[in-house]
Amino acid sequence: MAKKLGKAIIKVDGKVLETLPGAKLDIGGDERTTVVGANSVQGYFETPKPSKTECEVTVGKATRLAEMRGWDNVTVSFECDTGQQYVVQGAWLTNTPEMTASEGGRVPLVLEGPPAEEMI
Repeated sequence: MAKKLGKAIIKVDGKVLETLPGAKLDIGGDERTTVVGANSVQGYFETPKPSKTECEVTVGKATRLAEMRGWDNVTVSFECDTGQQYVVQGAWLTNTPEMTASEGGRVPLVLEGPPAEEMI
């Protein structure tokens, strides 16, 4: 059987984040919305959609939430253990970092930006 995605490495400006399992990437791009008329489907229209990278990081001595909060115009890399790599240039953090004092100090992060590019 062929290998399937199990792990991803997330980087922000080249720095590897200490993520927990379950990172997500929506590559963004044009999203299509169906146009339904009174008696037929008439087609669709497109609207731009940002890319979205979601992950949770753990908290250690070097973790700086204020630095994360300031992420703007950063490069995000999503590297799959199956070989694919996606890059978002000019991304920003959309949420404020909030840590939970258990299980390694979970901090959910959501980064959005222009559509992701697949590096081939």
